[in-house]
Amino acid sequence: MRTRPQGDGIRHWPQILSAAADTILQAVCLPHRNKIPQVHPEIAAAESRSPVAAPRWVDSLYLGVVIYAGVCAIWMLVHIGGPSVTHLIGLLSDAPANLGATLIAAAAARRSRSRLLRRAWGSMAAALGINLMGTFVSLFDWFRGIDPFPGVADVFFASFYPAMLVATLLLIRAAAIRIPWMQLCLDATIFVVGFGTFFWFLVIRPSVGHSEVDALKQTLSQAYAGLDCVVLLLLGVLLLAGAESRRVALLLMAGFATMFLADILWSLAKLGGYYVPGGLQDVLYLACYVPLAGAGRQQMRINARPTWAHSYNSDALTRTLPYAAMLTAFLVLVYFTRSDIGGPAGLMTMVVFSLTLLLMVRQSLVLRGDALIREKRAARMVEDRFASLIANASDVIMIVEPDGVLRFVSPASERTLGFKPDEAVGRNLLEIWGGVDRDRLQALLTEIAATAGGTVGPVELEIERGTTRHVLESVGSNLTADPAVQGLALNFRDISERKALEEQLRQQAFHDPLTLLANRTLFKDRVQHALTLTQRSSRTVAVLFLDLDNFKTINDSLGHDAGDRLLQAVAQRIVKNTRPSDTVARLGGDEFAILLERVASPAEVEGVAASLIETLGQPFALNAVEVRVAASIGVAFSTATIGADSLLGNADIAMYHAKAAGKSRHAVFEPQMQDVLHERLRLEADIGRAIDQEEFFLEYQPIVDLGTGSLLGVEALVRWRHPEAGVLLPNRFIPVAEECGQIVRLGRWVLLEACRALRAWRGCVAGGAGLRVSVNISGRHLQHGELLQDVARALEKSGLEPPNLVIELTESTIMYNTDATLKHLEELKALGVRLAIDDFGTGYSSLSYLHRFPIDILKIDRSFVSRLTNSETGPELARAVITLGDTLGLDTVAEGIELEPQVSALLDLGCVAGQGFLFSKAGPLEALSDSSFVKRRAEHWTTQSADETLSASGRFNALKINRA
Repeated sequence: MRTRPQGDGIRHWPQILSAAADTILQAVCLPHRNKIPQVHPEIAAAESRSPVAAPRWVDSLYLGVVIYAGVCAIWMLVHIGGPSVTHLIGLLSDAPANLGATLIAAAAARRSRSRLLRRAWGSMAAALGINLMGTFVSLFDWFRGIDPFPGVADVFFASFYPAMLVATLLLIRAAAIRIPWMQLCLDATIFVVGFGTFFWFLVIRPSVGHSEVDALKQTLSQAYAGLDCVVLLLLGVLLLAGAESRRVALLLMAGFATMFLADILWSLAKLGGYYVPGGLQDVLYLACYVPLAGAGRQQMRINARPTWAHSYNSDALTRTLPYAAMLTAFLVLVYFTRSDIGGPAGLMTMVVFSLTLLLMVRQSLVLRGDALIREKRAARMVEDRFASLIANASDVIMIVEPDGVLRFVSPASERTLGFKPDEAVGRNLLEIWGGVDRDRLQALLTEIAATAGGTVGPVELEIERGTTRHVLESVGSNLTADPAVQGLALNFRDISERKALEEQLRQQAFHDPLTLLANRTLFKDRVQHALTLTQRSSRTVAVLFLDLDNFKTINDSLGHDAGDRLLQAVAQRIVKNTRPSDTVARLGGDEFAILLERVASPAEVEGVAASLIETLGQPFALNAVEVRVAASIGVAFSTATIGADSLLGNADIAMYHAKAAGKSRHAVFEPQMQDVLHERLRLEADIGRAIDQEEFFLEYQPIVDLGTGSLLGVEALVRWRHPEAGVLLPNRFIPVAEECGQIVRLGRWVLLEACRALRAWRGCVAGGAGLRVSVNISGRHLQHGELLQDVARALEKSGLEPPNLVIELTESTIMYNTDATLKHLEELKALGVRLAIDDFGTGYSSLSYLHRFPIDILKIDRSFVSRLTNSETGPELARAVITLGDTLGLDTVAEGIELEPQVSALLDLGCVAGQGFLFSKAGPLEALSDSSFVKRRAEHWTTQSADETLSASGRFNALKINRA
């Protein structure tokens, strides 16, 4: 709004006002005829779900501006309340509308996507704010009775235009990013020059020359009109620059066109001296803020849409703007040559004008023809593209009549279905179908024909092509209503490889890849199914849990390949010794399970278990070497309420009891076995705590010279003083410690405690410095622990001499991973300790390895000792072991001596040392101090004995001489 002092009257220009009203209505109210591109329904749906960027307060504010402007305009046009009220409303009405447009422009700046748009709308808000400040200043001057024009308010009104020009230039730059700059420059030049001549010659220039008006007022009025023209021209360039902001540009142009028209009316009225507030110019000043606020709101709506939803193609209005500018320039030329219309210059002007019009029409026709050619070329390219895709597609595409007659078949049919497209078109698909699923195909066609919309399928169909059978996946759609198809569209895809892969994966998922037996998953499913059937009848189901004994030794000694072949051979023997209706599974490692259904009696199941043990006990040929394995089997029978997991778990528990009972046998599950398992689990949980709280203690069994009864040493035996179960012997907790991994910690403690105890006690024994202490070491401690470091640490902390420590290892332990074991034994021997084989004769030993091992002592197992008096072959077996020890230069110590005749028999065979209940049970060392063994040692020990080299078992020459 310009400064508007009260004038004397008002002139009515009906034609100008009518044109202005039409301009405002067309710019603001009429819809723009933009060419809207077709959008995919999913994209349109996604766009419709996008949140509107303009907040609710913006919509409410804009609606308020529109209603406010309409009410005030009607008030001023109808002159409600008389001239004084109309004049007051004319002075004050545009300030609230200006404020509303400023706030909306500021909101658009804050919510714009790019920095350029934020800066542009920020400048727009600043321009409107400056204009609002000028309005307030002019009102202040007017209320003081001072004519505000020219005045301080004009400083703000003049500053409005630079900010507005900056905003328009930034909008042009932001919009012109996506179009060719050369085209924009040419169109902008034509537009500015063409319409610029119109504004200059017909708007600005005619207003110059009012000599009776103050020069400053005339200059300011012309400056305002000229700057309005510049802003309008730049907004026209913005309209050329980009389709995304076209509606924004149109709204901005409508607002400034309204302001431009108001400035013209105000300037004429002011310079003519008949300006009165509340007239039509004030209605136009008020109305110009409605499209300006709408432009800001529209910008926020553009920001809310996804980037792909915008169209960047120029529409008809944008393309015709340069031509309209040229036509406007020619109209100006015709206007100035109208006085000489019959002369050569006027005539040539009309000719050039007519030729230009014809050229413009011709160019539009050419452009339209080129557009049609491009459309046809694009359509042909699309057709060729789809034809090429169909021709090279691996899927078979068909168009079929509802009765099955083929109208189109893609080339892939020859490869997939076995017939050529030319031979198939016109024939019935059901007649040439070579598959076994003709009825399913007929049903598919019927269902597709009955389905109006959507896709039917997929349906799997089998087709025979030669000697092979293929699986096809078919889907179809009813496109009879589509004029381009007018039939049923079918698609066939060969999924034979996928089905084969699925079958292979199914096989792998439920079968063991090594033995091809059922795996644990399939076995549990079969067990559950069998148990479900037993609930409907009185039949019984049995599960056998089979584990190979000593399989790890064969696997490690002969290699994993040989171990795999052994597992395959075992699987074959199990299958041969079971019924075809039985389910045999490999559960993992060397564990197998057998499901026996329709069991007649428990004896039948135990007979199967015994037969399997006997069969698997036969030798297997691997790598030209015969190997033997045994099997321990647990048997469990179904009950009315048992589940698959519980039944399999019961068989597993029974199998462990079979192993504990001596292996190579079977055991039937009994409820008390569950209690043993629970105790085992409890001990496993308690053993770590027991080591920390020192609940373990040692007892010692004396090793004596059989001829004289003199003490040679002691064997340390660990005991557990359990807080609930009482004192537990090693056979109760050593296997548990082995399995839970605590055996190494326990062995480390036993080593240190035994060495300390002997070192502290031997001072009260004659020749105590020569006493030996034997400690049993676990195979796990030898193979995977730090036995060498633990032995060295125990000797160092206790002060015991290395020769007085005897490390006892079982026969099976030293034969495991023999090369590594030999290395560990040699390292121990280098420390100076003695090495003994415990329970010799119960395992498997190679004489070649036994000769290589640095062994000092052979301990004869108690089973050989017991046979000395109750078996005819007993003496011979013991003699063989003792003779072997003599041959290898080893001391022999007999275990488990309980009878005097056994002592005599051992002495006769050449064994001179032993231990057992005949002499003493295990007890504390202090109890041995007053024993007969210590006293007899004192009788035979002399000062010369201290200088002698004792044998591995601790014997000295006095004992040998005495026995002789």
